[in-house]
Amino acid sequence: MRASLLVCVILATVFFLNVSASNSSSSEEGFDSPVGYVLTRSKTKSRRSQACRRNVQRNCSSTTKTCARLGRANICQAFKNDCQRQLSNCGSKKFYRKVDVALCRGLPIDVVRPCGSGNN
Repeated sequence: MRASLLVCVILATVFFLNVSASNSSSSEEGFDSPVGYVLTRSKTKSRRSQACRRNVQRNCSSTTKTCARLGRANICQAFKNDCQRQLSNCGSKKFYRKVDVALCRGLPIDVVRPCGSGNN
C-alpha cells in the first residue's frame, strides 16, 4: 500500500513537471507557436516555392500569350506566356487558372482587370 502510494506520487510529479515544461516552451511572450516552428514552416514553404520555380523553368517552353483567371473571380490577367503564369502560382496565395485567351483580348500584359474588359 505504501509502495503504490509512493509510485503514484512520483508519477504525478513527473506528469506535472512535463506539463509545466511543455507549457512554458510553447508560448513565448504571448505567441501561440514557438519560434522554431514558425521558422521551420517558412523555410519549408520557401523550399517548395524554389523547387516549383526550378521545375517550371526546366520543363516549360511556352511562347504564346496566355490568359488566366484569378481563382474563381471575374479577374483576368494576360501573361506573356504560360510559363509566366505557372511561375506566378509558385509559392503564392494567388492561383491563376488558364482560360480562353478571348477573355484577355485587348488587355495589356501583367495588368489585372475584369475578364473580357479589354475592348472597353
